[in-house]
Amino acid sequence: MLFAPSAWAATRTSTDANAPRLRIATFRCDATPPVGETLVWLTKLVKHKDPLLLKGVVLEDGGKRYILSAIDWCLLCNESEWSLRETMARAAGTDRTCVAIHCVHQHVAPYADEGAHRMLDAAPGLPSHLTTKFLDDLRARLAKAVQQAVKRLEPCDRVGCGEAKVDRVASERRLKGPDGKIITRGSEGAKNPKLAEMPEGDIDPMLKTITFARGKKALARLHYYATHPQTVSCDGTTSADFVGWAREALERKERVFQVYFTGCSGNVTAGKYNDSTLPVRQGLKQRLQAGMESAIAATQFAPPERLVWRTDALALPIRTDAEFVNPSRASVANPKAADGLRVYRGAMRLASVERTKRPFELSSLQVGNIHVVHLPGEPLLEFQKFAQRCKRDDFVAVAGYGDCGSAYICTDEAFREGGYGPSATNLAPGAEPLLKASIRRLLGETPNQ
Repeated sequence: MLFAPSAWAATRTSTDANAPRLRIATFRCDATPPVGETLVWLTKLVKHKDPLLLKGVVLEDGGKRYILSAIDWCLLCNESEWSLRETMARAAGTDRTCVAIHCVHQHVAPYADEGAHRMLDAAPGLPSHLTTKFLDDLRARLAKAVQQAVKRLEPCDRVGCGEAKVDRVASERRLKGPDGKIITRGSEGAKNPKLAEMPEGDIDPMLKTITFARGKKALARLHYYATHPQTVSCDGTTSADFVGWAREALERKERVFQVYFTGCSGNVTAGKYNDSTLPVRQGLKQRLQAGMESAIAATQFAPPERLVWRTDALALPIRTDAEFVNPSRASVANPKAADGLRVYRGAMRLASVERTKRPFELSSLQVGNIHVVHLPGEPLLEFQKFAQRCKRDDFVAVAGYGDCGSAYICTDEAFREGGYGPSATNLAPGAEPLLKASIRRLLGETPNQ
């Protein structure tokens, strides 16, 4: 179904006074590709270090079901994102707009954009990508995992939230030099002593945790923190990286199901504190896990109020100008061009151009004063801070890296400043006010349209 390009918003709530109380179930699905498949930046997978998981919760309130999920992949774009949400929706007996899926965004993991894959299949010299067989097998496994979860739905009579500061993990990616020009501090920035010595910069130091429980028994925890979850990149292995290590270590320790969501991290990395050596990576894992445990300790519980799920279809300004489109088409058609150029600056850009009349499907969850906002693309941190300012007296968690067909979502100021981010986005300037207006609708700040 295609939606009109104008924004719309809808709210679903449980209004039946006799409706059953909130119910929850958890699910996990192995999303690890077999050896030989293609990872991000066209790296061939040669060794499995960690399994890559797709983890989530099914919530049911008044007979209506909603899904919040995260996958240990780098990117999930356009129809590949829609397809996984549709798979989960059908398995749970709900609508695709009631399903959120977000990439954790590790860089030792796959990407998927099946519209781009078809363009590559038709191109001379065939650059590689994830195979259709693997993606179809994943959808089948995922459907089964969600179907089994629905059979295990159980009552949840308490919902809690807590937050804690994370020490020495996140750092600003877009720094300014003495001349005012942007200096990019990447995820392995500590390899450069000058970059490591620069200030931590603008971050959101707080990790936020939402816990669903029955009595004193925690049933599931959702964690939200804003940084690139990347300590190594494109080494031919699969890894959940330090964020996945922390998540799974805490699950083993507590024996409570844990899901981790990456916040608005387009301009935030662990670069000040990461040189990609194993001891340093383990230190990041330990400090992140400590933040999770502190947020759990700070959690305050209350009986769940009615669940409110809001949706918004947002038309973002995808670039369709000749300066953007023509080089992309030329690179796809040129078998002598670098494969990375043909894929990331070619087919994936064109796949986003083709979906310009199909808006991005955003959603949010509210339970009492707890809000979770689900955003597309790779948003800059400013959008997370904006969402929190909209509800200063409430608990607001933000997940980025939903439908990544936009690539980076930059502020207008970032476009004026230049640097990495604005140079790698599929969007034109002007996305900032549109996304901020959508965030306000998702938080119930403005009337539904």
